[in-house]
Amino acid sequence: MLMTDQPPLAAALANARAAAPPGVEIRPWRAQGDFTAMVEVFHHARVVDGTSWDLSVEGLVADIRGMGLRPEDSILLAVVDGQVVGWTRTWDFGRSPDEGRLLMHSGQVVPAVRGRGIGRALLRGAQAELERIRAAAADPTGTTAGLHSWLFARNTSAIALLEAAGYRQLRFVVEMTRPLDDLPTVDLPAGLATRPVRPEDRPAIARAMDEAMHDHRGWPDWSDEQLMSMLDHPNRGQLDVWQVAWHGDRVVGGVLGYIDDHENAVMDRRRGYTEGIFTVRDWRGRGVAGALIARNLHLLRERGMVEAALSVDTENPSGALGLYQQHGFREHDRLIIFRKDLAPAA
Repeated sequence: MLMTDQPPLAAALANARAAAPPGVEIRPWRAQGDFTAMVEVFHHARVVDGTSWDLSVEGLVADIRGMGLRPEDSILLAVVDGQVVGWTRTWDFGRSPDEGRLLMHSGQVVPAVRGRGIGRALLRGAQAELERIRAAAADPTGTTAGLHSWLFARNTSAIALLEAAGYRQLRFVVEMTRPLDDLPTVDLPAGLATRPVRPEDRPAIARAMDEAMHDHRGWPDWSDEQLMSMLDHPNRGQLDVWQVAWHGDRVVGGVLGYIDDHENAVMDRRRGYTEGIFTVRDWRGRGVAGALIARNLHLLRERGMVEAALSVDTENPSGALGLYQQHGFREHDRLIIFRKDLAPAA
């Protein structure tokens, strides 16, 4: 039986080490240099896995901080001859009304050492840590829980690993792009206005986004502090790229766009992101999102971008996929959300 008073990663290390092939050391994150090593592994893996975005040390650190995590409590590394060749990280994404407890993990293994069981060992470690997290904070009675991981559809290696471990395809997220030429101009509905976003506006925007996103699949119940932490990010927190619609003092919709200069340099492109799109329920169907998307696209072009990108859940209940297609976005890639259902808590 899993003990609920185990320290972080104790069970993870034991399980991963037991499954690791000879010559592979499994250890926790130790120092800042491990972040650099993790990003290097990601870059090696991206070449064969079809990953269409980039990971930077700054972005990785911000993601971990935004979830309120300590790297030494949430990251396992696989090392061969002193070189990091794989990693996994875990986090509790919270509970959503439709999918219950969302226990997340992600990771990478350098392609040159795949097929030796390193990925399987790291996966077993991640699963053990997420089981410990679940046991330490019990699920509410009558709710479900599952292990989740998101993979690009071309990442056949990791897909095979998860399916062999009992994961199933839950749903899809489509990555869409469009060129920034022939842009539409769409007026906001009467009574709404936009203005430059100030730092003091962030709580109201975060709450409105949270209110709107609760109608979508897999959106967890987060506190104001958690919401603000997620927006304290070098990409997601670019207030000067946000477009927000106000009805008086109330936020009714937004496009929390951003430009990732590091990613553009690494991947030799000029792409901006039309992300964080939301409209509160009583303003839907009135053109708020379309007008804000159009404003975002014009802003990205003014900033020198030539392409816009966004992602959308194929089971989005508000018809978002059709709206984005109307605005010229077309599918560029596809991610698969995998889930392994866990037995109800005792």
